[in-house]
Amino acid sequence: MSDVSIYRNSSNKPFDVLIEDLKRAIVASGFSVHHLDKSDLVAFYRDQGVSMPENYRHAMIQMCKPINSGKSLPANPERSVFIQKFFSVYNQGEKTEIRFLIYSPELIVNLLGDDYEGAEPSNQDFAQNMTNAFGAMKKIADAVI
Repeated sequence: MSDVSIYRNSSNKPFDVLIEDLKRAIVASGFSVHHLDKSDLVAFYRDQGVSMPENYRHAMIQMCKPINSGKSLPANPERSVFIQKFFSVYNQGEKTEIRFLIYSPELIVNLLGDDYEGAEPSNQDFAQNMTNAFGAMKKIADAVI
């Protein structure tokens, strides 16, 4: 596996159905969904005066497990660049597409460098937690397709 990869899959489900299925699957997997009021990228761009294709839909669905991320950030605030976990969902033709980024644990540890003194969890443990979260994201995405 490379240090960074993109999960790619597509579905015949309508956009709105896949979004609802995705939200339910995230919650059923023990995570929570955040910032839904800001998830519609097309609405955001239109509000900024950017012309968007009439039938184009695109949402960024954020999943989180606050009990884990809330402990990790104070231990090393640089982890914040990895903690954000988003599913990108958009329509393309008759298909609904789903994407997300996956970072290798080696990349995470290498970029974070040495642990802060007394940091719990360690960067190594944090990287493993992120690997587990990416695995959960794949299971969630595969289940809703």
